[in-house]
Amino acid sequence: MIDRLAAEARRWQGARVARTNRSVAPSLLVGDIGGTNTRLALYGGSGGRPLSEAVFRSRDHASFEEIALPFLVRSDAPHPAVAVLGVAGPVKDQVATVTNLPWRLAERELSRRLKIARVLLVNDLVVGATGCLHVARASIEPLTERRPRPKGNNVAVIAAGTGLGEARLLWNGARHVTLPTEGGHADFAPRSAVEVELWQFLAERHPDHVSYERVLSGDGLGALFDFFARAARVPRAIERRLAEGDRNAAIAELGLARAFRPAARAVDLFVEIYGAEAGNLALRELALGGVFVLGNIARNLVPQRRELFMKSFVKKGRLRPLLEEVPVAVVTDPLVGVRGALAVARELAAAEQPRARAAARRP
Repeated sequence: MIDRLAAEARRWQGARVARTNRSVAPSLLVGDIGGTNTRLALYGGSGGRPLSEAVFRSRDHASFEEIALPFLVRSDAPHPAVAVLGVAGPVKDQVATVTNLPWRLAERELSRRLKIARVLLVNDLVVGATGCLHVARASIEPLTERRPRPKGNNVAVIAAGTGLGEARLLWNGARHVTLPTEGGHADFAPRSAVEVELWQFLAERHPDHVSYERVLSGDGLGALFDFFARAARVPRAIERRLAEGDRNAAIAELGLARAFRPAARAVDLFVEIYGAEAGNLALRELALGGVFVLGNIARNLVPQRRELFMKSFVKKGRLRPLLEEVPVAVVTDPLVGVRGALAVARELAAAEQPRARAAARRP
């Protein structure tokens, strides 16, 4: 399948080159590969608006190449020389596995199949965290009186979506160094009798390990609803609504509207635990520059339950005064990961230019 797509890409690419018959500078391919959506965009080297962009449902495709090859073929933009792809999963030895998809990506294979000289795979929270430093001020919605102040300080980034991502921006004295983590898979730590009961409920579903991701994710919200709805009678109208389309999105809507008590309790506890884990991350990283909260779930739930989130965030006993000084904000830009990938791609392209010129001069 992939070889057929590659052959088609070569055929169409050759036709496009023959049709345009002019020399153009290569573009930059950037992507944010998640368990739910994969976003791709092509940018010129000087930046500005994207030359081409698209969003794909990840689960509708057997591999990343099945998305990327047709995307490159159909674009009128110059073929990229550099690609930076944020992947929702760990990256080891230039190979990435997507935690919530059966995809495997390898830099060398992608470079060969996509005919892109330099491909870089990074954790999706690396590009998400980097993007926090490049989004417009209007896309940062503070949850505290003070806005995050990254320069000169460490910053923490957390994002609940298909899974739970966490990353850190460490200040080295001159700039931020972005480091990935797999902190979302750390042990879920109950803080109350209700959360102990929740842990027991989740342990029956996941006997090997109950992580924060089992709570703080789309499916985690669904699990919280199931936990609270065990003893409730679910009206047929609610059952129909949950059965239509995105079940977890429906739970969020019902919970925010207080239309069904188990959904409302699920949303509230989700936001409380989200705030608690964000506070944990702030302590681990000593994130005095602030905490950025990313993702569609954050945009929809956290601002509407701000007090619950912040109450849990600062509830750290003797360290409460420290947490009360940490600014927290929700990033509302859905393209924050793409913006971060673009920033990394530009740096990578700039670093590659001297080597490309040297190679061109060789006899």
